[in-house]
Amino acid sequence: MRFAFKIFIFAVLLCVVVVLGVVLALVLTLPDLPTTVHNDEICLPTEHGSMSCGETTDMLHNYLEKAIAKEYAKVKREDTLRQQKYLNENRVRLMEIYDKYHWEMKPAAKLTGKDQPKPRISDSNAEMIPVRVWRHGRELHDTSGFERYGVRYRNGRLVIPVSGTYFIYSYVDLFEPCDPSSGKPKVDNVSIPVKHGIFKFNILDAGESEVVSSVQPHTISSNRYFNSYSSYVSTLAELKAGDEISVKVSNITYLKYTRDNYFGLNLV
Repeated sequence: MRFAFKIFIFAVLLCVVVVLGVVLALVLTLPDLPTTVHNDEICLPTEHGSMSCGETTDMLHNYLEKAIAKEYAKVKREDTLRQQKYLNENRVRLMEIYDKYHWEMKPAAKLTGKDQPKPRISDSNAEMIPVRVWRHGRELHDTSGFERYGVRYRNGRLVIPVSGTYFIYSYVDLFEPCDPSSGKPKVDNVSIPVKHGIFKFNILDAGESEVVSSVQPHTISSNRYFNSYSSYVSTLAELKAGDEISVKVSNITYLKYTRDNYFGLNLV
């Protein structure tokens, strides 16, 4: 019994010695800090494993900025891959449907107008402002609108389910206030026309591009209180699965009476 106890004590002491040796080895292998480090400075590891010293606030700011940028790039990369996977999975499913029914069921949608939320601060200097809400889904009941065969609605945009040639179109009524004393439009620069267009965006592409647009000059109001502009745009466009189609206008506050406005597409 005493012998076993001595063995146990010896093993414990041996473990303590080993741990102390490891700690000592780690301390000895750590790089020496510069002898000129002051109280308001800090040393942090660089990308290459060496130590870099500097003012505490600057060092922490740069270190966190690099760490956040690295993490953001990772999240963005994962989101892109997840989006591509989703599109690929749905493309296969939809293609199976179309092959089965000889392309009789083609993606199509028509959204109808809806009152817009208050303009954002970022819209004040924008050349074109997106129409951010349309009637969609159940809101289209008892209207002329519809969503069929894979077309999805997201944040005021229509998402293309399968690549092909699409007929895209939009109609809006724009009402511009005028000065009652002269009938002139209440705008800062009359040389900038009233514009209405359809734009395309894809998360895998860089930026957004205009597909089709209509431009009308400002005019003197015949009734001295407002101008009414009716604008219809349409075109055929080659679109990829995952493309997002949206409508933009030069002044979102001109959308006063939205009941008759619409926006749609269909595969041809």
